[in-house]
Amino acid sequence: MEKEENGTAEMLLCTPCQRRAFCPTKGLQQMPELGLKTVAVLRAELGEVDRFACTDQAVAYAGMDIQIKESGKFKGKAKLSKRGSGLLRQILYLAAIRSIHLEGSAFGAYYHHLVERRLKKMSAVMAVMRKMVAVTTHLMKTGEDYDPSKIWVGSTS
Repeated sequence: MEKEENGTAEMLLCTPCQRRAFCPTKGLQQMPELGLKTVAVLRAELGEVDRFACTDQAVAYAGMDIQIKESGKFKGKAKLSKRGSGLLRQILYLAAIRSIHLEGSAFGAYYHHLVERRLKKMSAVMAVMRKMVAVTTHLMKTGEDYDPSKIWVGSTS
């Protein structure tokens, strides 16, 4: 059963790309933090990334942007807007948790750096998720190869 599902996900990712020279998921498939199913869900949930003028728009589309609720003199806490796809945030959360525990992961190194700077662990996970959206959008837009050294300066390749 597992082989059939992976084969289907691989077919969905690669079949349209074989007809053209530009493959938007090529860089995503090179990321060790993301599996084939995760790449398929990211591709499906983000859709055509050319509609985003910058990565901040993709981050907002995923619901990972900060929103402050205010009314008159009341100023609330800064929280995630959660206006995007819940499935996209769930997949990003699972990928972020995997990257934290994955040996040699650039996203994991970024997380550990944030925790060392005394950022709360969940806030650091959210920062990793946000960076994953930005990197995913950039790789899908440009078709570049994945380069872990561009994720965080302190990461080791």
